[in-house]
Amino acid sequence: MSVSIKPSCPSGHILRDSYKTASGKCTPSRCVRKTGLLKGKSSVRAEKYFAEAKEKSIKARSMSLKRRIHVDTRCDKTQILRRGYTRRSYNRRTGKHYRHALVAPGCIKKRGKSKRINGEPTTRIFLDEDDHFLSEYGYFDVENKKKEERISSLHKLINHFLPIKGEMATYNYVIKALNARYIVNKNTNPKVARIFKGDQRLISAAFRKSSF
Repeated sequence: MSVSIKPSCPSGHILRDSYKTASGKCTPSRCVRKTGLLKGKSSVRAEKYFAEAKEKSIKARSMSLKRRIHVDTRCDKTQILRRGYTRRSYNRRTGKHYRHALVAPGCIKKRGKSKRINGEPTTRIFLDEDDHFLSEYGYFDVENKKKEERISSLHKLINHFLPIKGEMATYNYVIKALNARYIVNKNTNPKVARIFKGDQRLISAAFRKSSF
């Protein structure tokens, strides 16, 4: 019995899965140049992230029931069911301390339009736990920083990775990272979301200018 061998890709490339276009044409899997700074495929990291989140939710629900904490199972049309989780302790800027806590699954107000299949959103955005390059180069607490400071931090990151990863991979990472932060915040914190979107447009314009 013959066994198919999964093709290996050279350094700097990843294996893109085969797919079918809207016209029905089948495109076979092949090695493509990696256009991100993080290791591995983003789809694999996302799948792992959501699997872990689901496992934590199931654990939080079980713990809530044992402690006789109310657990919502159904919500009305204006709400969605938020997964349960355990919250780490943290300090606010005001100095107030919040202890570690168990948060049971519960109904929260809908903050945007999204299609769901079997209770799961069809499109989901997540911030990779390994995606820390922006903050490492000073791009954090964006609401309290001037535009010049934010853009300077982004250009420091870009100038560091350009000779290592190349123009395409570097700009692609920064643009996608900013856009992901915009999407995550656009319904819960529109002011911060607008900052991310504005900075993303400036970096996109800089990339288009450098490409000519």
